[in-house]
This record gives sequence, C-alpha cells and structure tokens, in this order.
Amino acid sequence: MKTKRGMNTKKNKAFTLIELLVVIAIIGILAGLLLPTLARAKMVAKSAQNKNNLKQIAGAFSMYSDDHGGLAVGIGESSGRYFFGQYNGVGSEVDYSGGYLSEYVNHSEKVWQDPVFNAFSKRGKKRTCSYAFNSHYLNEMEENGNWWDPGYSYVYRGLDTQIMESPVETVLFGDSARNWMGPVEENWFWTPPSQARAWPGWETAYTHFRHNGKATVLWGDGHVEMVAPDQTYPVNDDQLGYICDTNDRFFKPVK
Repeated sequence: MKTKRGMNTKKNKAFTLIELLVVIAIIGILAGLLLPTLARAKMVAKSAQNKNNLKQIAGAFSMYSDDHGGLAVGIGESSGRYFFGQYNGVGSEVDYSGGYLSEYVNHSEKVWQDPVFNAFSKRGKKRTCSYAFNSHYLNEMEENGNWWDPGYSYVYRGLDTQIMESPVETVLFGDSARNWMGPVEENWFWTPPSQARAWPGWETAYTHFRHNGKATVLWGDGHVEMVAPDQTYPVNDDQLGYICDTNDRFFKPVK
C-alpha cells in the first residue's frame, strides 16, 4: 500500500500462539522419532567396538601362542598377573602394561572394556576386564604348597592350542559377568555350564547377554560373532545365562 505521501509501508506479521504451539508440537514429534534412532545407532556403534576388541584379542592370543611354542595364554597367577594386566585388588587400578597379552595390544586398556558394560560392581579402583577366558579347558593349574600355607602360590599354564579339534566351535573369550549374591561385576574365568551348575543350590551363570539379548564370542579359529542364549536354562534378570547345555560342547577342545 501507499500512503498519501506515496511511500511504501511494511506490514509486520508475528506468529500467533496457535502457530507457535503447532511448531513446538511438530518439533516434539520429530524429536520423538529421532531419539530412538540415535539410541539404536549408538548401541550399534558400541557393539561394533566390542567386536573389534575381541578381534584384537584374537590377534594377541595368536601372536602369544606363536611366541610360546603353540601354547595358549594362561589366565593368571597368584601374583595378580592376568592375561589383561596386573591386578592388585579392589583398591587399586589395573596396570594394563603388566598382563600376559599386554604387549600384543599395545598396552591398551580399552581393548579389555566393553563400552556397553557400564552397570557393574567394580572389582578394581576403575575398570578391569569385561571378557572371560575358557581357562577350565585350555589351562592347567600348577600349585605350590597348600592353599592354607603362608607361602602358597599358583599359576595357570596354557595347553597346546593343537588340542582344539574344531577351533571354529571352541570358545576362547566372550562377554562375561558374575553376580555372586550381589551386584553384577566383571568376571575373567569363563566357567563352563557343567561346572557352573555342579553344586545344587549354588547354580550360577557367567555368559553375559548384554548386547540386545546376545553375547559377543571369540572362537578358536579367530572369528567373532553374536550368540543367543541356550534355552535349556533361562537367562536371569542380570542377563546371565549359557551358550550351551552342561555338555560343554562349545568349551571342550576335544570333540
């Protein structure tokens, strides 16, 4: 429009309250659609990192075996030295440079930590290790003295990896945890089902199905996959269960 003086005028128009409410509602709907997608993408990324961790552990296991005459790594010893680092108890941080496999993973601590596994009771001052090793079948325990003696010591010795008749279906490492009458905490001994259920009334489970109901498993041939729980025994409220029955078919190296 033009005024009597022939000058243009501008007509300003603000958003009405109804229009603002509509815009806010649309933004809310879009956010509601987007957030679950972002959460799923984040979970997928963490699961991918977890798989990558176990692939690095596979390489470390293989290189250790090559350097030690074909023997599997030992899980640990009474001095506190474990495959992942030097563990000195709940009041101390793990020294990730002091483990049997440390030099083969560039002394990394992240390799041993599943990014999904955050709700746990700390076994050390900080994180320790999210994965357990099939030590029951791939190690032998050597003891020095009796456990009640002051000078008692022990060490787990790795067995020859050639005993694995079918490496493709023999587990090495996997997602693990334990809940010994308390909160879920990290676990490093992947106790097979036959041993976990050996004492009536004290049955427990050590495979942790924390990745959308599945566990990440590293097999003897080096491949990594997500495994669903065996249905013989139900998974408990802490997502702990078994990947096979008490026949231990995925743990026994001799088929």
